[in-house]
Amino acid sequence: MVIILSIFQYFLQTITDVMDKFLISKRKIEPVNYTFYTVVTGLVLLVAWPWFFAHESAGYILLSMLSGAVFSLAMYVFYVALQDGEVSRVVPFVYGLVPLFDIVFGLLGHKAFLSVTEIAALCLLIPGALLMGHKKGQYLTKHVGLKVLAAMLLSLYYVLWYQASHGQPVINNLMWNRVGAAMVLLPLLFFAAPRRKILHADKVEDKGHTAFLFLFKQCLGGATFVFLSYLLAIGPVSVINALQGFRYVFLFIIAVFLSKKGRHILDEDVDSAAIKQKLLAIILIFAGTLILFI
Repeated sequence: MVIILSIFQYFLQTITDVMDKFLISKRKIEPVNYTFYTVVTGLVLLVAWPWFFAHESAGYILLSMLSGAVFSLAMYVFYVALQDGEVSRVVPFVYGLVPLFDIVFGLLGHKAFLSVTEIAALCLLIPGALLMGHKKGQYLTKHVGLKVLAAMLLSLYYVLWYQASHGQPVINNLMWNRVGAAMVLLPLLFFAAPRRKILHADKVEDKGHTAFLFLFKQCLGGATFVFLSYLLAIGPVSVINALQGFRYVFLFIIAVFLSKKGRHILDEDVDSAAIKQKLLAIILIFAGTLILFI
């Protein structure tokens, strides 16, 4: 049952990925705007704080807030990469490299060497991520650098979140995390240039319902996070993490379907060469993830 629920959770995550790409690229919401409103609307969780608040040490509070700050930066870099790339390439590339940085941070923290399992996983994850992100004639580009940076920041966020959650209740950690994420972005409103950029909206034909779609995506993303937290509480963490490959498979299927039937929603390369390349990359990333976590 946990496996089925986990796969369904990754399907919901895929929907939010596609909506992110649609809102940023088709509805012309700038990444800085998108990051700002994504993070700030997350503060709605604080209404539940009176029922979950717990007194914690200053060290754990600062760690939670720092993880939130890193989250905001990671999301901004990720959305910039998503704006200029295909969602079916960017998401597997970024999240496929996150385990690599998890291992790197683990080595920097307390591990002296890589295990055979980790080496085997890297031999699949790295080629898979590089293959997924590769486009003919594009190698060490700014876009590739942004995706690598996003993966590193996401991994750092998870490390900080994990450390902070060990010293306090998960919900309390989440509340301080959201405060830290917002504290990085709210000061931008005090400066004219970033304020104009955040409050500015490009005129786009048929832009109606954008606010509704964004709020729906936020609610779906929040529900997915709660759902995943529940699954991690009742099931084996390694198995749930290993199943993330289904997210890439769902994303690939939806991207191909919409690119052929609904280009006004999503427009990607769907020629035979691109499809074969993405399929092979997904297989490599999926296999590497399975080896690493199982």
